[in-house]
Amino acid sequence: MQTSTSDRTRPRLATGLAVGVGAAALVLAAPVAASAHVHVTPTSTEAGATSELGFSFSHGCDGSPTTAVEVSMPDEITSIALIANPGWDVASELVDGARTVVFTADEPMSDGVRETLEVEVTLPEGAADGTVLAFPALQVCESGETLWGDLDAEAESPAPTITIGEAADAHGHGHDALADEAPQPAAQADSAAMPLAITALVIAVLSAAVAAFAVVRRRG
Repeated sequence: MQTSTSDRTRPRLATGLAVGVGAAALVLAAPVAASAHVHVTPTSTEAGATSELGFSFSHGCDGSPTTAVEVSMPDEITSIALIANPGWDVASELVDGARTVVFTADEPMSDGVRETLEVEVTLPEGAADGTVLAFPALQVCESGETLWGDLDAEAESPAPTITIGEAADAHGHGHDALADEAPQPAAQADSAAMPLAITALVIAVLSAAVAAFAVVRRRG
């Protein structure tokens, strides 16, 4: 049985469309993967100051909704005041000897929804500028959990950190005082990545359109 020209060209068109759309999807997914950490933003990093710490995240555990976040306080933190977070129950507990603030969601937080959970602490009096305080965070999900507790800034699951004396609006997620560059706030990183994602999507759509036009011309 003979195969028509349209039958031969249809797979090429489908392949072109799949490649274009696939490339766009990979680029669009890149900013999400790059920001998949738990960050902490302090209102103050001055030694001895009272500081509100905002722990933010916008992801679940491999897509599974978040049900709780447990933040371990470093030994240097001696004073903790709980803050009401709408939609979350908050409690202070001793877990394995460490003072831990446990945030439990009233309803599971969907993957891809940005959330910030706050607690007030008193930073250690007399701490030298450059002192790094780590706040390991266990993210519990409907399916699985992730411990953001590695002190290595380049690790896959870095602990949220703050640095005494550092700019209070910097997001900490495992970078220490010796890092060459301070981490960007998540909103800034997302804003910078958006034009790239849009450009990639436009290029992918145009590539698919050109492929389709070429097929039509060959059929004509």
